[in-house]
Amino acid sequence: MAIIRQGGYTENDSSDKLKEKRRLIIEEERIFQLNEALLAYLDKLLEEYEIVKKSEEYSDEVVYPDRDELAKYTQDYANSKPKGF
Repeated sequence: MAIIRQGGYTENDSSDKLKEKRRLIIEEERIFQLNEALLAYLDKLLEEYEIVKKSEEYSDEVVYPDRDELAKYTQDYANSKPKGF
């Protein structure tokens, strides 16, 4: 037989714990989706353009960042965006 509460908040109510778990899962999925979208956009850009790393001092040497470095930047950027972005 089911136990029916008479209403009100109890200390052992797991509803808040479930809401927090759900919120964390949604946030992780949002970050994952944003990162995937940024990587897809980056791949599209790299088909037509070359990305050059900005140097500290002026020189004629051109430095191209590798794909892993660019992926790290997109992951860091996705992690920094607030909820709802």
